[in-house]
Amino acid sequence: MEVEDAPGGRTIGRRPEGGRSSPRETSGVWKRLMAYSHHPLFDLGMTLLIIVALLGSFYAYTENWPPLVVVESSSMQHGSGDVLGVINAGDLVLVKRVEVPSQVTTYAQGEASGMSSYGEYGNVILYAPNGDRSTTPVIHRAILWLEWNSTYRKFVVPSLSDLSCHAGYLWFPGGNSSGEGYCPASPSSLITGYLELLHVGWQSVKVQIDLRLLENDSGHSGFLTMGDNNFGGGLGDFDQSGACLAGISCLVEPGWVEGIAQGMIPWVGSLKLLFTPDAQNVPAGSWDGLVLVVLVLLVMVGFGPRLFERRRPPRARGHPKAPEHWIDPEDEEEGAGDDGPPEPAPEGLERDAAQGSEGGGHRPI
Repeated sequence: MEVEDAPGGRTIGRRPEGGRSSPRETSGVWKRLMAYSHHPLFDLGMTLLIIVALLGSFYAYTENWPPLVVVESSSMQHGSGDVLGVINAGDLVLVKRVEVPSQVTTYAQGEASGMSSYGEYGNVILYAPNGDRSTTPVIHRAILWLEWNSTYRKFVVPSLSDLSCHAGYLWFPGGNSSGEGYCPASPSSLITGYLELLHVGWQSVKVQIDLRLLENDSGHSGFLTMGDNNFGGGLGDFDQSGACLAGISCLVEPGWVEGIAQGMIPWVGSLKLLFTPDAQNVPAGSWDGLVLVVLVLLVMVGFGPRLFERRRPPRARGHPKAPEHWIDPEDEEEGAGDDGPPEPAPEGLERDAAQGSEGGGHRPI
């Protein structure tokens, strides 16, 4: 549509295609949304929408459902207090699905390569103890991968291949940890007896593994696992201690692993534990952090949507006023816009316009 200049420098007609849209067009959707902002259920709906969006993004990242778990025990803590960056009771942990065992780095491998997570070497895995998915899963660190040789009924421990013997571990073929320790001839060597890992974890404990018990009880390959906080008397208490079924679990098979810990939201999971016996495991500092998170969320939910509302001065008419330099053709056809009837042109302007019409054209003003 052609655009003509009206008296006073105002523009008549819509803007050309591809130009900036009118305020009436651009504000329509926003106005309809904000029309519901004072509804009692608006804030609840916005909160649910945010939760659904977060869960969807967590699922896309972890490829696991549920994508988060609440840590119920203190077995992964580094002491009795809340330590950021370490898995504490009451934390929410994202569990990412990976290829097992190829994409899981054990403590022994991490010590050799320098790879660490949550304050120690290697990956933390979530697994179903003994493959029983009806029980509460365990979230502990993978210490070693033991490869079972069914022909000789012995283990190969490839995780030791890059770890310094005598500095990182010792092997005692005689079946006890006394005397001089040895080193396997190669990573593919079959070993039995005792395997002792040295200076493990934040408390630098020994982890003494009786391979003979695992040979009798296991009969399969798997991860040896341990919580960072599970030790006593200078010795690490791993999940397969004593005997396979006497401990928390047998060696963890690949099919039992839900994924690796890959991300964490501190404190928030304490809400789930608040009215359970596990609440006593939550560090005192985590409760303080939870209160802070709740206060921030309340402020965001209560006042967040209001921050996006467009504040306008009250108007008598229901639709927004167009800018002074722009007139909608509909308003011109109606003969009266929001500003009332048009003002009469000055006397001199009317006389010049009339003379110009008689002469067949417009005269410059």
